Amino acid sequence: MYLIIRRSKYSHGVADDYRVEGTSDYLEGAQELLAAHNVINKNKDVSFSIVDFNQPLILTDEVKDNPKQMELPLE
Repeated sequence: MYLIIRRSKYSHGVADDYRVEGTSDYLEGAQELLAAHNVINKNKDVSFSIVDFNQPLILTDEVKDNPKQMELPLE
């Protein structure tokens, strides 16, 4: 699955905003959606991109129990 992601850039230290604008099961369909969003978009602070989202990463027990994992300090 491919996601069409909208990025809105803000000024004055406000974090950018990301939103899923569309999906497609095929790269060609995602490219068509991306092109359509780019044609319609008139705001220079908004951009669109394609993200390939096939399957979520699932950690195995081998990775979870790895002693080499870095521990983050809690404050």
